[in-house]
Amino acid sequence: MNCQGLTPSWQARHPRPHGQSHSRNRRQRRPRQANRARPRPTRPAKIYLAARSLPKAEAALKEIQSKAGSNCAPIALLHLDLASLDSVARAAEKIKAQESRLDILIANAGVLGAEGTTKDGYEIQFGVNHLGHALLIRLLLPLLMHTAQRDDVAVGETRVVIVGSFAEKFAAPADVIYPFEELERGGAPSMMGIMARYGLSKLANVHYAAQLARHYPEGESGVRFVALHPGAVRTNLGELLKTWPRVQSVLRRLMGLFVGMVSVEEGVWGQLWAATWPVGRVDGIGEPRSGVFYHPVGVEGGGTPLAYDEGKAAELWEWTENTLKGYLEGA
Repeated sequence: MNCQGLTPSWQARHPRPHGQSHSRNRRQRRPRQANRARPRPTRPAKIYLAARSLPKAEAALKEIQSKAGSNCAPIALLHLDLASLDSVARAAEKIKAQESRLDILIANAGVLGAEGTTKDGYEIQFGVNHLGHALLIRLLLPLLMHTAQRDDVAVGETRVVIVGSFAEKFAAPADVIYPFEELERGGAPSMMGIMARYGLSKLANVHYAAQLARHYPEGESGVRFVALHPGAVRTNLGELLKTWPRVQSVLRRLMGLFVGMVSVEEGVWGQLWAATWPVGRVDGIGEPRSGVFYHPVGVEGGGTPLAYDEGKAAELWEWTENTLKGYLEGA
């Protein structure tokens, strides 16, 4: 089930309900006293749980509500299929039609071990893990920036968290990254197996967060963009690994060294830290910085040299903008 977390507003801190332009065209943000550290509320006023399968989402929602009890924040389900750009666009439009603000967007869905293409013809892992997320972020960015401009919101308090992975290390060598023509045809170079293609999509997550921070500087947009590896979490993400050919059994055992070591509850620590750590609070782990890739929890510098390749990141940004321009015009 592809899931996203969208938080339209935070209650308790304040009693409140919850395009394509270059950064140089935006006004310079004035300094605010609101940048001082201040605690987050105990729960959000509303959360959107986005999923491809609404029946599975409904089951997950019941489980969440059962465990949280009366303390559970209001949660709304949103149909979103990241393998369809039209579906992503419809979901974003629904959010913008219903909400006047959006404080946090956590892009944490993904597929691993899948083969085939998206509904738009792109290689499935790259299309879902990168391209679908990228469109969702870009379409909701005006609403996020609108929220960040409020006088009662500190610069950097509005967040976009993109969940990458240590698997970016499995991406192919730099001389074949990014194979855009093959990805557009639904494939990849013959040297790129399933894990290399998954690693490529996770590398794209890291690069895209860095490019968002570059094109939409926090001091001007008010939005902070963070990429992170959540750790090896026990989820159903790797179910498709069971269907891999017998010749890849060695690779499956190797993946077993990394997969299934951390509970879901522990696996979300990094995401919650990146999304909610107060601006200006310097004790403990400290606050996340825009454009940085973190390993759990709050550890910088864990990526491969390719993860910090600005040239490759810029290539990805340009291709992504050109690919999505039909959806972004007038957004």
